[in-house]
Amino acid sequence: MPRLSRPRTTEGLAPDEHGDPHCLDAAETGRLLAGARWRRMIVLGEGGAQRRVERVEGYGGGLWYDRVTDALRGREPGLACLNLLGGKPRRSAAVRSGQLADALVFGGDLAVVQLSGQDLLHPSFDPGVHRTELVRVISPLRERGLDVVLVEPFSLARSPEARGRDAEEVGALQRAQAERTRTVAQFHGALHVSLAGLSAPAVAGVWERNGPTPNARGHARLASAVVRALASGLHSSARRRPAPVEDGADPAGAAAGR
Repeated sequence: MPRLSRPRTTEGLAPDEHGDPHCLDAAETGRLLAGARWRRMIVLGEGGAQRRVERVEGYGGGLWYDRVTDALRGREPGLACLNLLGGKPRRSAAVRSGQLADALVFGGDLAVVQLSGQDLLHPSFDPGVHRTELVRVISPLRERGLDVVLVEPFSLARSPEARGRDAEEVGALQRAQAERTRTVAQFHGALHVSLAGLSAPAVAGVWERNGPTPNARGHARLASAVVRALASGLHSSARRRPAPVEDGADPAGAAAGR
């Protein structure tokens, strides 16, 4: 039987999903996505696919990507979704080598790329290598006309994976990485969701007790953050299409040289 985490009366832990200010209800989701007409969505990235979610009382058990798919189907019932997440979270190089080809064959008009932070917590983490791998995933998708959303994880300093690590050090690493990812996203005309940048109450109690994946509360908040990002893309001016950049080039430097 799935474990059931009971709500605690501490800051940031709402009694249930309906009272959680970081979660969207069906009416608000529908309003935000009014005008959405994506028909083929791809979910890929470093995150693993969960078969079931660690339950939290008062929260639904839906996975974040299923929640986003259902929300988009509320506007476009015929939406097709290819989910390439599978198994355990992986490092960024495995995304390009193991998922990108299938994503390009499927085609589509929307790609949601989940970043799990596995590279960041690895002892051999190299920011430049990670950025290069990220560009090699985003660039082909954007060149084929897909809208791309980059989703970074909640604060890793609070995750079971970071136990034994200095929380301030992990937080500083993640903030720096989020800024690099934001720069890459901006240059390539992608949307960027940085869950690590949320306030402390927003990231309270979102991780499973013993794993590197969100619990039911985390999935609900993650899905809502992605919907808000999609809505911001719908209601903003058309994002520019970037000029081609060679693999490994620094997008920030390329932009500054314009």
